Amino acid sequence: MAAWRNLALRIPIIKHWHERRDDEFVVGDIVIEAPRPPISRSVRNSLRKNEYETAETYLVRHLVRPGNTVLDLGSGLGLTSIAAAKASGHGRVVGYEADPVIAPLAEKNVRRNGVKVEIRNKAIAKEKGVCEFYVHRSFPASSLFPFKGSKRILIEADASQDVVDEIQPDVISCDIEGLEKELFANANLSSVHRLVVEVHPQVIGLLGVLQCVHHLAVSGFSLVESLCCGQVLVFDRDGSCSSIEPFKSDRQTGGKTTGSRGAAVA
Repeated sequence: MAAWRNLALRIPIIKHWHERRDDEFVVGDIVIEAPRPPISRSVRNSLRKNEYETAETYLVRHLVRPGNTVLDLGSGLGLTSIAAAKASGHGRVVGYEADPVIAPLAEKNVRRNGVKVEIRNKAIAKEKGVCEFYVHRSFPASSLFPFKGSKRILIEADASQDVVDEIQPDVISCDIEGLEKELFANANLSSVHRLVVEVHPQVIGLLGVLQCVHHLAVSGFSLVESLCCGQVLVFDRDGSCSSIEPFKSDRQTGGKTTGSRGAAVA
């Protein structure tokens, strides 16, 4: 059987079809292209097992309401941005992805799924300008913080407060590898009603996570403990999100992503 398979893959049209199929992953009603390279084996395995950003995607789908404006910080391959666009309908979705290799893939996935999302290939930071960005071979670990084995590049950054003031988002989804500690300090988030924030204690420490929660509390947000899942925290202003069924992974449901009570980090 293996000999026949190897022979078949030498035929150009079959080889092309096989390679294309191997690069596509279905996440619910979303199709994500994640070719290797540049996408690492670990990320592709997570997509194949339906374990890539599943909690964030589930929460975005349930927290974003029709007509909402959404700001997605750290869009990656575009999964959460696409989920937000599907949930918001005719609302506006703006995604920031700093990695110059990954951002075009996010744009391609947005087009593939027939939704409207503006992907901006820039970093998000406290101040506007050019900043250092450290690229990891597995792109979800790339960040503005240096680490062993990373590649340093220079990229353009927008100031987070300027972006919030411009877009006036109802919902923010945030996965920016530790920068969350700085971005929410003294921020004016008056337009925002709900947030999904992945915190990174391995970068900012548990004290940094507590400071992030405190900054958001000062801005009028409460932690929705029932929806928190590992390092993914949920915040809202009025407690209405507590009625949403908590996320439950495929492993807990026998293959169907649904809800379950999560454990808060802080």
